[in-house]
Amino acid sequence: MAKANAKKKATKQVRSTKQVREIKEARPRDSYDVIVIGSGPGGGSAATLLQKRGIRTLLIEKNGFLGGKMVSIEKDGYAYDLFPHGQVPMRRPSFEEIFEELGVQDEFAPCLLPDDPREVARIAYRARGWKDYRRVTMGQTMADPKPFFELWGIGAEDQAKAMKFMTDLVLLPEEKLDELDNVSMHEYISRFDIPLAVYSYMAFHANASLAEPIDLVAASEQIRILKQIMLQGGGGQYKGGFGLLTKVMMREFEKNGGTILKNTKVQQILVKDGFVTGVKTAKGTFKAPIVVSSAGIQPTVLKLVGEKYFDRSYVNYIKGLAPGWGFTSIRYFVNKPVMNVPIYAAYSDDSWWNMERFLKVKEGVIPDEVILFMCNHSAYDKEAAPPGKQILVSGTICSPDPEAKEIKALWKKMDEQMHRLFPEISACVEKKECAGPKDVSVLTRDAVLPGQGGECVGLGQIVGQCGKLKPKSEAPIRGLYFAGADAGAAGMGTHQSALSGREVARLAIHERNRRLKTQ
Repeated sequence: MAKANAKKKATKQVRSTKQVREIKEARPRDSYDVIVIGSGPGGGSAATLLQKRGIRTLLIEKNGFLGGKMVSIEKDGYAYDLFPHGQVPMRRPSFEEIFEELGVQDEFAPCLLPDDPREVARIAYRARGWKDYRRVTMGQTMADPKPFFELWGIGAEDQAKAMKFMTDLVLLPEEKLDELDNVSMHEYISRFDIPLAVYSYMAFHANASLAEPIDLVAASEQIRILKQIMLQGGGGQYKGGFGLLTKVMMREFEKNGGTILKNTKVQQILVKDGFVTGVKTAKGTFKAPIVVSSAGIQPTVLKLVGEKYFDRSYVNYIKGLAPGWGFTSIRYFVNKPVMNVPIYAAYSDDSWWNMERFLKVKEGVIPDEVILFMCNHSAYDKEAAPPGKQILVSGTICSPDPEAKEIKALWKKMDEQMHRLFPEISACVEKKECAGPKDVSVLTRDAVLPGQGGECVGLGQIVGQCGKLKPKSEAPIRGLYFAGADAGAAGMGTHQSALSGREVARLAIHERNRRLKTQ
C-alpha cells in the first residue's frame, strides 16, 4: 500500500512538473535581449544566430507554423514547397555557413551538389514566328553555352555575339557591378549587339529569378545572380523542401534556449524617446531594447511602429519603395511520372513581361501565353511523393496586389500551357491546389499600401533601390532592425534573406554591447 501511494505521489509530481513546463511555454517571460518578428529566412536566421551567440531571444510568429515563404508541407505522403524555389548559389549558400556555426553541418542536406553531373533543368523556348517550342536539357551551372545555342536556333555570327556578351558579364568585377545599381538590365543589354533570343532569355530570367521587369530591374542585381548560377551552380533544393532549413534552425534555436511564440500577431512595436522598448501583442507586452522585424520594411515602419515616430522624409522614402512582383502557383498532384528533371522552365519572345506588358495585364488584357517555372520535387528527392506519383509546383509572375483581379485568368492560362507542354497530364492529375498574392500576404506580410503585400521576394531589386541604394538594415529608431529581402543584402530570394539575417544578428550584438558599455 505504501509503495502504491509513493508511486501515485511520484506520478502526480511528474505531472505537476510537466504542467509547470507547459505553463512556462505558454506564458514566456516578458523581458528579453532581442525580440524577432517573423520566422522567415531573414528573421529565422537572425534569431537562430543571436541565440547561438548567447543573446536571449524571443521569436514571435503570426502563423501556427514557422518559415514564412520558406515553408514546406508534409501531407498524404508528399513533401513539397508551397511555392517554386531554387537555391542560388549552390556552392556556399548563406544557409550552409549558418549550419556550420550551429554545429549541424552534417544536417545540411542539399539534394544536388554544385558539381552534380546529372541533367537538372529542361528549358522550352519559342521564338516569334515559330509554331512550336524547342526544348533542351542541361546541368545547373550554365557553363556550357551549346545547349542555349541549340535552344535559340542561332547561327555562328549570333553565337559569337552571345558568347562575347556572356563572357563580359561573367568577368565583370564587383566594383563595376556597383556602378550598375541605377542602370536597368534593359539599358545594360542595349550596350551590346546581341540577338533577340539572348534578350528574351535575359527578360525571362529577370521575371523568373527576381520577379521584376527587365526595364526596371537593376542590372547589378541580375548580373550578380547570373554570375552565381554560372560559377557556383543554380537550381538547388533540399530533402523534403526548403522547410528543412527552417526545421533545423528553429530546433537549434529552442535547443540553445530561445523562446518561440506562434499564432501571435505583433500589434505594435513600442518606442520611447527614440529607442525601441519592446512589442505589444494580444498575448501580452514583451520588453527588449532591440527588435528585429522580418515582417517587411513597409508594414514595420507604417503600421507596427507608426509614421509619427519617423522623420517625414524617411516615411516618404519608405512609401516610395516599389514592391517586387508576386509569383502565383498551381500545384499538380499526379498519379504517374510526368516530368523527369527537377526544373522545367518555358518562355517565348512574347511571354516575358516588361512594364508595358505588365500594365496591359493589369488592365485585364491576358496574353496568349505566360512564362512557366516548375519544380519537380520527386526528381530531387525520391521520398517527396508516394511511389509512382509526383508533385509538380508551377508558377508564373503576377501583380503583388492581394486583390489583383487577373490571378484566376493567369491560373487558367498556366493550366492551358501545362497541358500543352505535358499532354499526358490530363489523364493523371488527382488534384490541384492554387495560390496567389493574397495567400502570400496572409502567410507573410500585411498589405499596408495599395497594390502591395503579396511580393514573391520583397523590395529593393530595381534601379535606384538596389545595391548601395538598397534600404539599410538599421532603422532611424535606435534598436530597430529590418531582416529579410527588403534590406541590407543582395542575391536571390532565400539566400539574400539569410544574408540579411546574418548581418542583422551582427549589428544587433554590436548595439547590445554599446548599451552595456554605457550602463
